[in-house]
Amino acid sequence: MSNECRCVISVKRVLDSCNKKLSLENARLFCHHIPPQAKPPYTFISALSTQTDAQVSDLSVTRMCDCSTQARIKCNVTIPLQVTFIDTCGNQYTCRSETIIEEDIVMYVPEPSMFPFEITAVASCSCPSGRFVSESTVECAKCVTVITKVITDADLVVPSYGYSQTPEATDYDSRECEKYFNLPMYPCGK
Repeated sequence: MSNECRCVISVKRVLDSCNKKLSLENARLFCHHIPPQAKPPYTFISALSTQTDAQVSDLSVTRMCDCSTQARIKCNVTIPLQVTFIDTCGNQYTCRSETIIEEDIVMYVPEPSMFPFEITAVASCSCPSGRFVSESTVECAKCVTVITKVITDADLVVPSYGYSQTPEATDYDSRECEKYFNLPMYPCGK
């Protein structure tokens, strides 16, 4: 009988991934939910992504004729943004926007199986400079990173070495007892 311990861990397994970095000049952002108390004209400060999970839509997966495990992946990746601006009175506000990146890439996809794969994306976007060209439209520079993934649910068997050790918490205090607690538990003797 073996003493080896094993655990089964349910995970999202990444079968393939790729990243795309884009620098877009004179891009447009359309602002939503501008606070009603904000007084135009507005001065753009910045726009940043609000989360890393991006929404994949209009997905098309077409297997390549010469290789059944390669496919053309076409989709739109929507990245939610928070736009920060100053109104004419000098008050700072935020509103929402998004940027949509069109993907047309080739990636590995597994052979058909009972449990299908899925196409997901994580993304980040920063718009460090720009200007309002209307009350709800910003023209800006966008710095975008999109990581597209082919994933599937999987159960992995891994060796186990027991439970992890959790270190003791260190409470903040004035350290008055530190010297006392650092003393040996029992006196040294002959």
